[in-house]
Amino acid sequence: MKPKQFVLVGAIVSLLAGILNGQAPVQIHAASTTAIAGWQQMTSPSGTAIWVSPETRLTSADIERAEARTTPDAGPAVALVLTDAGAAKMDALSKERANEPIALILDGKVIWAPVVRGSIGKEARLTGGPGGLTQEQIQRLLDSFKR
Repeated sequence: MKPKQFVLVGAIVSLLAGILNGQAPVQIHAASTTAIAGWQQMTSPSGTAIWVSPETRLTSADIERAEARTTPDAGPAVALVLTDAGAAKMDALSKERANEPIALILDGKVIWAPVVRGSIGKEARLTGGPGGLTQEQIQRLLDSFKR
């Protein structure tokens, strides 16, 4: 088997293993608070409508490491370190979506829809807003990022 084929087969096996274990991959998409033709209307964690691009821009495979953290300014959170390829994708997405939301989707639901306030590179912190994330949200995120 050629090296590229081996990597592709390995990625498919990892994805299927996650799905079979109930751990669908996290997906990150561009999003909007106003309707855009061809984008799917979903519900944000706050209960408001959000339109999500059909194009997946990043997945769990773009995440090198994730760990629970508590920060003084945001409370319980998940800290992410992206792969080099993931960091390049996130940088492009964050520049494109300046002052617009992006959607973090897990199990077909928007679990976080932050407004991008600046360029995001190699490291990111998922805080969930004021008060931080719940322990259940943190555990679901950490489980979904495992590869």
